[in-house]
Amino acid sequence: MFADKLCNLSDEDLVTQYYDTRNHKLFQEIYQRYKDELFRYCAQMNPQRCIPLMESLWTAFLDAPPRLHQHRLKNWLYIRANKLLRKPATAEEDTHRETSKNGNDGLIEALETSEVLRAIQQLPDRDRNIFLLFTECGLSLATAADIERIPLSLCRKLLQQSREKIELAVHGSARRPWKTAATLAHEAAVRAKQAEEQATEQTGSTKAKPKKSSPIFPWEKSPNTAAASATANRSVEVA
Repeated sequence: MFADKLCNLSDEDLVTQYYDTRNHKLFQEIYQRYKDELFRYCAQMNPQRCIPLMESLWTAFLDAPPRLHQHRLKNWLYIRANKLLRKPATAEEDTHRETSKNGNDGLIEALETSEVLRAIQQLPDRDRNIFLLFTECGLSLATAADIERIPLSLCRKLLQQSREKIELAVHGSARRPWKTAATLAHEAAVRAKQAEEQATEQTGSTKAKPKKSSPIFPWEKSPNTAAASATANRSVEVA
C-alpha cells in the first residue's frame, strides 16, 4: 500500500518527504525514476567517468537531499550532474576507473556500435550537452542555455546545427523537406512549362532569315533583263 502511494507522488513531493523523514523507500522511488536516464546522459557525455560520477551524485543525494524551493527535481539533478562533469577527475575516480576498466571499455564499445550515438560523440562538448539535455533528457531549451550560460538564441542555433551534423553523419546528406503530392505536381508543371518556353526560343532563333533582294544600280543590267533582250534579238533575226 505504501508503495502505491509513492507512485502517485510527484518528484518534488518525494524529495520534500525524504528531506523531512529520511525514509529510504522514498529515496529508492526517486532513484528508480531517474537512474537510467541520468546514466545514459552521463555515458554519452563522458563514458570514462560515468560510473564514478553517478555514484558520487546519488551518494550525495542520499546523505543530503536538496531543498528545491519550488524548482523541479529533474532540473536539479541535471544541473548537479553538469557540475560534476565539469570538475577535474579526482584521484578516487582515477582509481575507480582502473578497477572498472572492463566496464568502461564495454560502454565505449556500445557507443561506437550505433551510428547515431557515434555521431553524437563527434559533436563538441557544449553542442553535445545542449543536444542531449533538450532532445533526450527532455529539459527546456532555456534550462539548457542556463546550464551552459549562453543566450537562448545561441543555444537554439547550436541545437539546430547539432541536428544537421548528426543527420549528415548518419544519412550522408541533408534530408530534403517533405512535400505533398500537389506541391510536387505543381513544381513538375512549372519545370515542364519552362522547358517548353526554352525550346520555343531555341527553335525561333534557328529559323533562316529571309534574304533581301540585291539592289539594281543604273550602271548594271539585271540578269533577267539581259536574257530577255537576247531572246528578243534572236526572234528578230529569224523573222
